[in-house]
Amino acid sequence: MKIRVKPYLTLKKTLGDRSVLEVDVEDATIRRVLDTLSERYGKGFSDIVYDPKTKDISKDIRILVNGRHYNYLPKRLDAELKEGDEVALFPQVAGG
Repeated sequence: MKIRVKPYLTLKKTLGDRSVLEVDVEDATIRRVLDTLSERYGKGFSDIVYDPKTKDISKDIRILVNGRHYNYLPKRLDAELKEGDEVALFPQVAGG
């Protein structure tokens, strides 16, 4: 099943400077999409998305599925995705 991933800022660069990626994942969940991207793009991606100590999603990353934050979805990271769903990934932005 194909899931659209839209990376922003440093994640866009980490994922090959693409505005949109299609990820083919069986029985897609948010967690499986992130794991697939981590396997494909390695440490550069993983270091931004996962907390190095806990291996959980970093508190500095925002994940939206079809415009909704994943915390508001049933099953959160294990929320089931459908063909064509869009996962947007936003790393933390420093401000002043």
